[in-house]
Amino acid sequence: MTIFGEFLRDSDPMSVMILRGSAGTGKTTLAAYIVDTLWSHRHKLMLLAPTGRAAKVLEQYSGHKAFTIHRRIYRQKSIEGAYGVFNLADNIYSHTLFIIDEASMIADESDGEGAFGSGSLLEDLLRYVYHGDNCRMLVIGDTAQLPPVGSIESPALSSETLRAYGMNVYEADLNEVVRQAGSSGILYNATLIRNMITRDGITGLPKVTLKGFPDVVVVKGDELIETLAGSYSKVGLDETIVVTRSNKRANIYNQGIRNMILGREEEFVRW
Repeated sequence: MTIFGEFLRDSDPMSVMILRGSAGTGKTTLAAYIVDTLWSHRHKLMLLAPTGRAAKVLEQYSGHKAFTIHRRIYRQKSIEGAYGVFNLADNIYSHTLFIIDEASMIADESDGEGAFGSGSLLEDLLRYVYHGDNCRMLVIGDTAQLPPVGSIESPALSSETLRAYGMNVYEADLNEVVRQAGSSGILYNATLIRNMITRDGITGLPKVTLKGFPDVVVVKGDELIETLAGSYSKVGLDETIVVTRSNKRANIYNQGIRNMILGREEEFVRW
């Protein structure tokens, strides 16, 4: 990946790189390779993600400790009532590459009432990283994922936004899906919807193709409970997901699954 080498060698202290790609294009594999290669050459790294879950995923595929952005870049200033007030911490690291995964979730707009720093996570992250001694940042994410609330696009993955912060931006896009086979119905339909989003063509519901794929099965309503129960038994709770169109329907499905399949009729269940 020549452009990544150019990014690392650039003498501009405000250099940043964006690695974009949809699900299955190899972002995870490439990031893990980057981490392993740099660690083997004793390059200093810091792995960050916006949420605890994303940080755990980053740990799993990289094999190294990862932190949430908030935990690493903020420090508690004082206690006011039940809420803490957090200031931006000092970056004590030097010659360190900060790798930020799931960067599509990072917002750059402040409501003026946040308890963390300036209220703009992207601005605070840039300020923290680039106030360190020869530190720089690689952000990784998928532009098709939902942007932060109030944003039309994901600002941390936008070269225009980062340049507006005075950054020297390198960027690369992974476009070929390699995780799933070409005969995948999930991949076919997801790509169709993604292309509609990219071309601003979402003016109606996409026509989902259900026939002719080994990984797409049409289930009748009276077979849904049995199908879900079988999936829970075969692959487990974490690997079985129901996707629906609204919060109302999600609540109905959740209640039905809890009561009729999992046997958890009580509102709170001890694990």
